Amino acid sequence: MSVSASKSSLVHELFVRTADENYITARWCALNLLQTDFLWLAVHALEKYLKAVLLLNGKSAKTYSHDIVGHYAAATIIAGSLLPGALQKPADLDIFHWRELTPEDFVKHLFRNGNADNRYLIYGYITHSQDLHMLDQMVFAICRLICALDEPFVPGHQPGVPTVTNREVLANHPEYYHRLAMPLDDLVNAREDSDRRTAALNLNLAFAPDAFQHTSAPGGSSSRNPIIAQRILDPLESNDRQWAKEGIEIARWFLANVRVPKGTATDPGVKEEILTAIDAARAKFDF
Repeated sequence: MSVSASKSSLVHELFVRTADENYITARWCALNLLQTDFLWLAVHALEKYLKAVLLLNGKSAKTYSHDIVGHYAAATIIAGSLLPGALQKPADLDIFHWRELTPEDFVKHLFRNGNADNRYLIYGYITHSQDLHMLDQMVFAICRLICALDEPFVPGHQPGVPTVTNREVLANHPEYYHRLAMPLDDLVNAREDSDRRTAALNLNLAFAPDAFQHTSAPGGSSSRNPIIAQRILDPLESNDRQWAKEGIEIARWFLANVRVPKGTATDPGVKEEILTAIDAARAKFDF
């Protein structure tokens, strides 16, 4: 096996295969209203697909760590107009509410709600039924790019035959998707239905074959307020002396025993927010 083929094999097995599994499981979670893991796994999937695009096009997958916003920006530089300008409602999708978003805005929304710091719902979340269908569009658009874009579409160029690159094929055929022989493709091409195939393809208008029999799924929005606000910040900001005193005790216990996200230069973070609320409560009641 050549060096190039070995690199490609590593990318497919380490990133694409695991991303497919994350994506299929994320879809199952969404269809079964398990939103925390839908968001978490959707972010995982996009991160790995994007890293595969970068690696196969001569870029590093380490620059942005787990930040899919940064990875998407880097992929946009490589792909240009091959990526969609907007995520639009599919014509055959029966959904009551659809708010159009740019891919960049959707990636930010997904990362804000499904990043590693929110595994324990530190920040809570909000998601809409359209998020699943936007994820499908994003996965389709990114998976098309999992190739060396500026390499020949047909390897082994013959003299006198025009060379067509992968980039040119994708630009000229927006619906074309080259099969990667990974778990998602296996389910798309499967002859028999299964729970896994249903999870991967039900209401998936980006990947499902025309003959696939879709079934309805729950719609609407879902949200979860951060429990920290209810159990810590609300007591600390209370005008009730005893409740504020208990809030200080709970807040100190929490900070001493639970890891919370670190702040940044522009966002002081959860720890600083709690510490500031403790100081304010102590000053208010002279504790």
